Amino acid sequence: MNIADFLIQTLNSVQYGLLLFMLAAGLTLIFGIMGVVNLAHGSFYMLGAYLAYSLSSMLGSFTLAILAGVVLSVLFGLVLERVLFRFFYQRDHLDQVLMTFGLIYIFEELRSILWGDDVHGVPIPPLLTGSIPLTDTLSYPIYRLFMAG
Repeated sequence: MNIADFLIQTLNSVQYGLLLFMLAAGLTLIFGIMGVVNLAHGSFYMLGAYLAYSLSSMLGSFTLAILAGVVLSVLFGLVLERVLFRFFYQRDHLDQVLMTFGLIYIFEELRSILWGDDVHGVPIPPLLTGSIPLTDTLSYPIYRLFMAG
């Protein structure tokens, strides 16, 4: 492995680590502030991503699709909080774990039914195409920097 490959893999690892950090930080905040063990936290991110995927072709705008996906998944989360989570605030953490683990299964099955099991992608918008030069012969994609947040 040469140094250029090592540098690109390091940047990819940092980008992926930052993405996982955002998920973990949300999980930690929910548990720390509300005392709720929500293992289905990542499923809400997944819902937002799939909604953004579906809306990107309908709206024709990558940015609007992301914003709409976030808003719709937050609204869905608020509905679930009123209908389901509220009854588990004063219960044991084991009850919360079992309920949210069941939600993971429900989310995953609904995802499989609605969007299938194939890998889906959204075309990279023109604003995020291209790359940033790191050296004379090495560059890093702008969309990966966007994903790092």
